[in-house]
Amino acid sequence: MYRQRRAGIVEGQEVSSLKTMDRRQFCSLMFASSLASSVAGCATWMDRSSGELLRHQAGKTLAPANQSPQSIILSVEFHSIQSSSSDRVASMWQWVDEMVLTPSRRADLAANGLRVGKVIRPDQFKQRLSEMAGPRDVVDVFLGEADVASEVAAGSRRIPMRLAKRYELPLRQPRSGSHVTMLRNKGQTIGKTLQDPQYLLAITPSKSKTASQIHLQCRPEIQHGSMRQKWISSDSAMRIDTRRDAWSLDWLDIEFAGGKDDLFVVSASDPAFGLGKEMLSGVSADNVQEQVVVLIKIDRLPEAKL
Repeated sequence: MYRQRRAGIVEGQEVSSLKTMDRRQFCSLMFASSLASSVAGCATWMDRSSGELLRHQAGKTLAPANQSPQSIILSVEFHSIQSSSSDRVASMWQWVDEMVLTPSRRADLAANGLRVGKVIRPDQFKQRLSEMAGPRDVVDVFLGEADVASEVAAGSRRIPMRLAKRYELPLRQPRSGSHVTMLRNKGQTIGKTLQDPQYLLAITPSKSKTASQIHLQCRPEIQHGSMRQKWISSDSAMRIDTRRDAWSLDWLDIEFAGGKDDLFVVSASDPAFGLGKEMLSGVSADNVQEQVVVLIKIDRLPEAKL
């Protein structure tokens, strides 16, 4: 009886030890296979990197992707003006042709505090802008490029575009809270109370009558309220577009027709008032009131199709 129990205990210990060995062997095999795959993966990555390094050393790096020949490139600059005299601001416009817009459109823009034209002497015009700008050090330049130095936009940017495709150009930081915006439309004063408004130009390029020019439509817009999701249909699929409500000011459309290197200016009137003051003026980090002058240059036109 005792021998049978002893035999059973010994047999149970052997089975348990065998199970333990099986688990250990299994874990060891799993660890080994995992290590092998990791090493193999590292070897593959090292081989690929070594190949790229050799190609780089041999001068066989891949060429950068070319832009579409049908693309348009606009260069946009934001110049801030601080506490300049009215005479100096007025003298800036001697190098601007405001007749590129129709008289009725110029009157509509002027009634809302906006002034627009084509720069005919870019060097003299930019020199006058730099004279009216306040002193700036390295820190001011950095904060301006980071869009935290002022409520209005700063710096410069290059914008690739396509014909008939809309691009939104913000002109200042969104204004927090509820604000009343008053506008003039055909001799009447209209207004809306907007929540967290942001002012921008919606730029849409299109073909012009001549092949050496393009047509630019710059429409002032005010986006406001909270973000909303909308279904947008296209030729290929449906997609969800998230955006805010927009007050589109179509009666203030700014129409430009220009060729390569043509330069256009959008600015507030002096003294600033109305929509021009809300869109293109703000307070800097030093609590100084300033205005921004927007320069839009056509850097590249779409190539003609053969």
